[in-house]
Amino acid sequence: MLRSKTTAAALALWMLATSIGLAAGGKSTPGPLPGFVQLPAGQFERGDHHGFVDPKHGSDELPVRTIHLDAMAIGVNPVTTKEYCEFLNSALAQKQLEVRNAGVFLAGGHDLLCDSRGTSEYSRIGWDGRAFTVLDRKEDHPMVCVRWAGAAVYCNWLSAQQGRPQCYDTTAWECSFNKSGFRLPTEAEWEYAARGGQTAPYWNFPWGDEPDPTRANWPESKNPYRAGPLPWTTPVGFFNAQLRRRGDFGWPGPQETFQAGDGRNGYGLNDMAGNVWQWCTEWYERQYYAYCPDRNPPGPVEGSPMPDGKPYRVLRGGNWFNGEHGHSRVSNRDPSYFRGPQDPNHPFYHIGFRVVLPLDAEQRPPTVLTPLPRMAGPEQDPSSRPPRDPNRPGGGKKPSSSSPFVLRSPAVTADGTLPKEYTGNGSGATLPLEWSGVPAGTRSLALIMHHVAPDAIKWYWVLYNIPPDVTGLPKNVQGIGTRGTNSVNPVLGYAPPHSKGPGEKKYTFTLYALSAPPRISESTSKVGREVLLSAMHGLVLGTAELHVTYTREFDRDAPPSRPGGGGPPKPPR
Repeated sequence: MLRSKTTAAALALWMLATSIGLAAGGKSTPGPLPGFVQLPAGQFERGDHHGFVDPKHGSDELPVRTIHLDAMAIGVNPVTTKEYCEFLNSALAQKQLEVRNAGVFLAGGHDLLCDSRGTSEYSRIGWDGRAFTVLDRKEDHPMVCVRWAGAAVYCNWLSAQQGRPQCYDTTAWECSFNKSGFRLPTEAEWEYAARGGQTAPYWNFPWGDEPDPTRANWPESKNPYRAGPLPWTTPVGFFNAQLRRRGDFGWPGPQETFQAGDGRNGYGLNDMAGNVWQWCTEWYERQYYAYCPDRNPPGPVEGSPMPDGKPYRVLRGGNWFNGEHGHSRVSNRDPSYFRGPQDPNHPFYHIGFRVVLPLDAEQRPPTVLTPLPRMAGPEQDPSSRPPRDPNRPGGGKKPSSSSPFVLRSPAVTADGTLPKEYTGNGSGATLPLEWSGVPAGTRSLALIMHHVAPDAIKWYWVLYNIPPDVTGLPKNVQGIGTRGTNSVNPVLGYAPPHSKGPGEKKYTFTLYALSAPPRISESTSKVGREVLLSAMHGLVLGTAELHVTYTREFDRDAPPSRPGGGGPPKPPR
């Protein structure tokens, strides 16, 4: 069901005025369609320029590399609930969709496209058995509770509406990058657009290095939409440096007015920080930056397995719900496994998308997904193609070879079970480790072993000032590097895990390649994880991770643990 011609014309004129007006301050030009701006072909240094280290998925924003991109047009705003609802009704009328148990699917398909209110209390899409509607007056808010497949299908529908080729094969969910149809942006395209043409210096946020809660819908923001039922999204383009009035918006908060900061970037794009995470077209792969092509990188052929063993698509841009500044650094990457405290089953109420239109894609060289680098074992010829090492963490700034920066152990496989002798149930020996692919320019190495517990991050091993020519640590290592403290006991050095309570726990060994030894003024007895991370700020060239699991053995005659006190975390008030 299409909107009326009068409404459509009015919306088109508004979006055209918006796209032209916002683009005027940057290097973009009005796009080929209303609501889009055209970005020129260009290059930029993709990645983290500020030394951030994410405790959950390492320094996956490294190495910083120069990426060249061809021209494209991109939506000024994320797709709104109204726009997505229009698609749903249009596709339903064409018998392309069906609703099963209140969930929306392709006709005969198995992949959920989006929630309706019947499958999620947070959805703004209503279904009455005949048509879809927008609920709660959220027409101009970003579409939420949409899955990656639902965003891809919307892009195909939009291409068909414009008589353009469709980019996505909805059987295998593969994308053709040599078609000038609508699709989701690649990570490189998203970051290029988000930076708004700003490269000297490279900013942490779309407007600069300083976080500003008046410019974006973050957890720290005090905007008038952070009240009432979840999700707490704002209308797209709300942060445009104007005085907003309650009478114009009908927001749920008590404020009569709100002075919005200017959250637009140099290209005039809204909501490139906060409000909703935005889907990218490719899989999340931890160290893709280390081996991707430097022109129009399309993404890897497969993704890194997350803690549940499955690959996930990439999210960019941050959100209204969680994390410092909503995780809205311009370079931040997020595998869609990590969405909140109920990972991987957290609601999708902070996830949306925006659309990109590549220009003259048919004239580009054939583009295919990037093969994963293969690693040769000690007894194998390098030209052979052995199975991929599943431990593929972040890369270095300038890899010394085509090999990725990899950390492994001869005593345990990646994501395997930590042998008993390296735990509190055994002798408490330190795990033997080996590594390869150390980034060029490395002058020092450091190692941290940590575990993300429900109440805090705990660390068991801190070792720094490891010489750059060292390629491994033996079992019960002595005389290499400087030992720091742990969070378990007051003894310097390794504390074997001896976890509280039953159940499998995950532990992460992270090796840091540094451009210089960390400058630490504290005594070694005070050098824990946080002190070392702070001292390494700005020095990290790359990281490699090894994940292991451990289930503590308990005395069968011991009394059972106290029941109760569980349950999933609640959303913010």
